[in-house]
Amino acid sequence: MDQDLPHIYTVSALTREIRDRLETYFSLVWVSGEVSNLRQPLSGHYYFTLKDAGAQLKAVLFKGNHQHMRVKPQEGSQFLCRGRLTVYEPRGEYQLVVDYLEPLGQGALALAFEILKTRLKDEGLFAPELKKPLPFLPGKIALVTSPTGAAVKDFLRLLRQRYPNVEVLIYPVKVQGAEAAGEIAQALNDLSACPGVEVIVLARGGGSLEDLWPFNEEVVARAIHRCPIPVVSAVGHEVDFTIADFVADKRAPTPSAAVELVVPDKAELNRRLARLGATLAGAMARRRDMARQHLGLLARGLPDVRRALMDLRLKVDEKAEVMVRRARRAVAHQDQALRLATSRLVLLSPRRTLTSARQRLAQAAQRLGQDFRRSQTERRRHLEYGRNQLDQLNPLAILARGYAVAIRLPQETVIRDATLVPAGAAIRVRVAHGRLDCEVRETAGD
Repeated sequence: MDQDLPHIYTVSALTREIRDRLETYFSLVWVSGEVSNLRQPLSGHYYFTLKDAGAQLKAVLFKGNHQHMRVKPQEGSQFLCRGRLTVYEPRGEYQLVVDYLEPLGQGALALAFEILKTRLKDEGLFAPELKKPLPFLPGKIALVTSPTGAAVKDFLRLLRQRYPNVEVLIYPVKVQGAEAAGEIAQALNDLSACPGVEVIVLARGGGSLEDLWPFNEEVVARAIHRCPIPVVSAVGHEVDFTIADFVADKRAPTPSAAVELVVPDKAELNRRLARLGATLAGAMARRRDMARQHLGLLARGLPDVRRALMDLRLKVDEKAEVMVRRARRAVAHQDQALRLATSRLVLLSPRRTLTSARQRLAQAAQRLGQDFRRSQTERRRHLEYGRNQLDQLNPLAILARGYAVAIRLPQETVIRDATLVPAGAAIRVRVAHGRLDCEVRETAGD
């Protein structure tokens, strides 16, 4: 029995379901009509009715949506409104919650603007990561504008005041009318292959939505997106926005403001350079004084090379005297032996013995000479080795042979392992005659 009963709604449940369905199927609608019964209470919201000859629709424009709008609803005027349908449940009335409106005369262009803007945004043409940075000081700027407009005069006048050294290439195009968008897109394509151009500025003075429409064309937006050179959009006044503003790498409120974005003030730049130069000179002077002090401390810690050299020379002289004394003793010993043999020969006096003794004497003399020369050669070799050791102990002699001492800055520590020094570090290389201040480009281990 209960299964045959119809579903019974409460008023609130039915109204809520109607609201949900309206908001689902009419989440975004455009409605045109005449504004009537306009009122704005203390809350700041606008409540009004949109009507035409056959029907009327209640509407609300909340304060948070209309604060930044250039146009406000006016009693008796025709407006194009964008919003969503919903139901105000306490009264059971459906209404349009407006988030954008404009006079009806501009409705078609505004609708086309919003549609293209949404589509290009969804494609990613407005993504922040695609924005190319502007060069700090471009050498050549391309200005795409009408050569007879006030924008080019204001741009060049302010550029001469801020930085007259920058070269400007003016690419004349139409900035209004049916042919303007094609000429602007062609200019961007041509300038992409122009050598030396570092920034492109699209410039035009203010105007109505129709006047600025070439900069809302898709062909211009695509050309800006393809351009490999940074593009600055300087179209209209500060309150004017075009599709080109969203695609460009930078937006300037006016053509004159574009100059301030593109080039720095030369006078201010010179002042900054002067301050930096003075700071750098002071820092270098302090670094030089600290290096001198550190070098003095290092010099005091080094051994006295002259004293060490003198000690080595004294040792060499002592060794030479010892060698001479030993040689003299050996000669005297051999001479004594020779005299003894001669005496024995005289006493014995046989010729054969004498001949044999003479042979032994000659052999002994030969061996003595050989031993003496060998001894002299060995002592000279030891003496030369001692001198070489002395030269090797001399730090300046080591540097003179092509070696160098590398010191890391600013720590001023001696570098013994190249892998501990990162690329870009400052080092000082001490050679036999002077020093070299260097920057490490690459390191490699053994």
